[in-house]
Amino acid sequence: MSDSDGAIVPWTPSDLVEIPKGRKLPEEIVPYGKASLSIRDQKSIVAGFASESYEMVATFVWTKAASSLKRRVATLGMEFVGEMLGRPDLDEDSDPASEIGDHEAIALAEDLGMVTATQALRLKHALQLVTHFTRSEEQESDEPMEHDEAVNLLRTCITSILGKERFDAAVQFADFRKRLTESTLRADDSDVIAIINSPYFFVRTTLSVLLSAVKSAKGAGLEHAVGNSMLMVPLLWDKLQAPEKWQVGQAYAEVSAAGNRSAAAGLKKALLEVRGFDYVPESLRSNTFTEAAARVLAAHFAFNNFYNEEEPMKALANLGSSIPMPAFAKCMEATLAVKLGNPYGRSWPAQSPADSVLETLRTTQFEYYFNECLPRDRTVLDKLAEVGKPIGYWIDLIAAHKPPKFRPKSPRVKELLDLSTTEDNPAARKQIAKEALAIRRMLGS
Repeated sequence: MSDSDGAIVPWTPSDLVEIPKGRKLPEEIVPYGKASLSIRDQKSIVAGFASESYEMVATFVWTKAASSLKRRVATLGMEFVGEMLGRPDLDEDSDPASEIGDHEAIALAEDLGMVTATQALRLKHALQLVTHFTRSEEQESDEPMEHDEAVNLLRTCITSILGKERFDAAVQFADFRKRLTESTLRADDSDVIAIINSPYFFVRTTLSVLLSAVKSAKGAGLEHAVGNSMLMVPLLWDKLQAPEKWQVGQAYAEVSAAGNRSAAAGLKKALLEVRGFDYVPESLRSNTFTEAAARVLAAHFAFNNFYNEEEPMKALANLGSSIPMPAFAKCMEATLAVKLGNPYGRSWPAQSPADSVLETLRTTQFEYYFNECLPRDRTVLDKLAEVGKPIGYWIDLIAAHKPPKFRPKSPRVKELLDLSTTEDNPAARKQIAKEALAIRRMLGS
């Protein structure tokens, strides 16, 4: 977004929806969602609560919220969405409703300032809840959803998504993105200085905007995107973490393979300036691993996940014993999601292929994950931030795979790993959750 002087600055949600704490009944809460819920929808929700059909009404509300969020995200361009999510399979013809996972839409909305970090956490809890209560019939012996759980889900979806008229942050971001591809920046521009001094998520987002434009823009738009990339990549390089450096190398490989001479020449010049050709990957192989990991995560966060995780996890494990570095962060995120499960348990059939992936990793790769990937792995940090079953599985995993005498770069990560090597008890789990939440909150700083 821009400040009053027109300079680019990091955005925060300005279209927050607040429901007074005293409004606790469904009929008192649903009117706040009128931006997305019709009168008929509101009546159906209230009726669902009255008939104690909590699972049904929660699924209805969540489906409405997820659909609305995906539509908003997709207005920014599906190719850009793919760039942000590390999904090379997405292009402008991709259908957001079926191609973007609910968990991916939440993560992207948080990155783009469409929801706050707290709202994102609550939305992930809501997704987890509705997923658990819509599992297959053979698992229906569990306790039913309770009234308060359904009310909290309704409140979360309305305050975060359904109650918003237009998502101001999405509009502001669209303007920001437009400026980066419609004008050529200079090193002394206030915009450039603001980006360099911004929180890391904004740096990462700026990079994704530019690389997406370099790969898809035409004419003058391509010239601006290439010129700005040649300026910004060297200026940001020392701040970039390894996954983002691989992202630049991946973009260069893709435009070179596509015969886009202008884009390839610009990114080549930028990479030469920072001696960054070590980060230019073998494109096809990296994309195959990344897409396989995305399918694992899609199954993990979708309905009936305990049954559906096995097949994509086997497919990922069978791709080979050497994971390409550009795909490493995504593959670890997917594998650890399966290993940690959720508060209700984990997919036992998927554990063996997940173990196969972990057993092929070298000590240096685990160190790379803890140093470069874990501090920004929302999926793992969100699981550890709750005091529950995933922490117990995490403690077992650390005991089996943490490199001996390894000292992480981040003091926070070191504290988390130290806590994870202590005896598994309620007090230790509470401390692990507290530390994971602290790291999670640092993602926006």
